[in-house]
Amino acid sequence: MTLLGLNRYQAFAIHIAISLVLFFILLVCITQFWYPGILFDTGNGWKAIALIVCIDLILGPLLTLIVFNPKKSSLKFDLWVIALVQTAALIYGTWTIHSSRPLAIAYINTSFMTFYANAENAHEIKDRVAALKTRQLFYVFDDDNPINTLNSDQLVPYIEYANTVPNLTSPYITLSTEGDTLLVEIDPLASHNRYLIINKDSGGIIGFTQQLNATNEITGNDKSKPSVK
Repeated sequence: MTLLGLNRYQAFAIHIAISLVLFFILLVCITQFWYPGILFDTGNGWKAIALIVCIDLILGPLLTLIVFNPKKSSLKFDLWVIALVQTAALIYGTWTIHSSRPLAIAYINTSFMTFYANAENAHEIKDRVAALKTRQLFYVFDDDNPINTLNSDQLVPYIEYANTVPNLTSPYITLSTEGDTLLVEIDPLASHNRYLIINKDSGGIIGFTQQLNATNEITGNDKSKPSVK
């Protein structure tokens, strides 16, 4: 079947099929490599997928459906322009998603914080994540040598200090209405109503929620920050 033998709906279907292949490849990259695990939720992975859907599954195929007419003398040129526009938009969208992807989350002082790939210290965080082989971190303050900037060497696996988090006093930690989990706000200075759900006893990370379903602020017994002596 030649290009001129297609109608607009057949051309649209072919374009959708090709776009779906690209979409599933990018979907794997986003969910498995760029926004893995809990970072998919904390790093707004759904927005990344929505961007790809708009560009790959809506923009290109819709333009094909609109302009495709086998009787047009400029059909091949029109399709080349559509392909170039979609490719350029897809490349830019993919670059944006990759360059702003979350690298890790860390409990720092009173709440969780997200480290992104476009941050100034991204290279240091990447190296630390690779060395520790985990994206869930805990920042250990050194009270003997206090500094005003973040030292990536003081980031350790979250699991090592997870059981201390439920005992810390923080305005960003609340008790869920069920009473068996805690809600710890993530990036409270940049956004609101985004929480990591942790186990009330072990401090282990259970999941993510944007719904504050809590009773009251938790006041822990340990009011000090863990430190390295």
